[in-house]
Amino acid sequence: MTPTPFLFHSLLRPAVLQVLRATGFHSTRTAVLDSMTDLAARYLDHLCEMTALYAEHNMSGDMIPTIVDVRMALQHTGALLPEKLEGEQEFVGREDTRGTDEFIAWCAGPFNKELKRIALDGEEDAHDYLNALKKKHSKNEDDSKYVGTLLGKSNEHGDVQVEGGHYPSIFNWEERMRTAAQRVEDEAREKVNGDGAAGGDNSRPPSSGLSSLGDRSIADDMDLS
Repeated sequence: MTPTPFLFHSLLRPAVLQVLRATGFHSTRTAVLDSMTDLAARYLDHLCEMTALYAEHNMSGDMIPTIVDVRMALQHTGALLPEKLEGEQEFVGREDTRGTDEFIAWCAGPFNKELKRIALDGEEDAHDYLNALKKKHSKNEDDSKYVGTLLGKSNEHGDVQVEGGHYPSIFNWEERMRTAAQRVEDEAREKVNGDGAAGGDNSRPPSSGLSSLGDRSIADDMDLS
């Protein structure tokens, strides 16, 4: 089941609270916090959309964003300072990397270190806020209490056996039907070649019900939503 937007909002609120605390705020109203969380979510969503757009325009392999796509998206959304015009950079003979340099300095600066300290809440071994929270509320080292939830590993039970037939899935049934259709077609062709004549309509092999699919899969045309 797809998580609801409310779940995403709830997961983002602690991060916004930590940013506020690292900035120096110690309290806020619920409406203000929800508004700032919504703004942060909209900004991140817009950043992801721009990254995907630049990946498409830059012909990134398999539509996987590169560091260039992310940098251009960060610059478009205002996270990086705009660089000089390309002609001016070529005239000077040096690439303008001030925006990227300042962003890296901010990430490695004191504010980000304070934000990390607040997020980890004393759990120095954890790498992020979520792992720190899980370690804080878990008495043992494993994540068994979170298995099957959003915070842990999913329960994998393998393929579900389809009752009422000899095929574990529709794909196995489809492959069996294709094989049967090919066998009937080969037998009909051999018979026609053996007789030396097509024999009219009697030479046409019976349809298997999948002849119109070609190389496609029957699952491609099924709406299982």
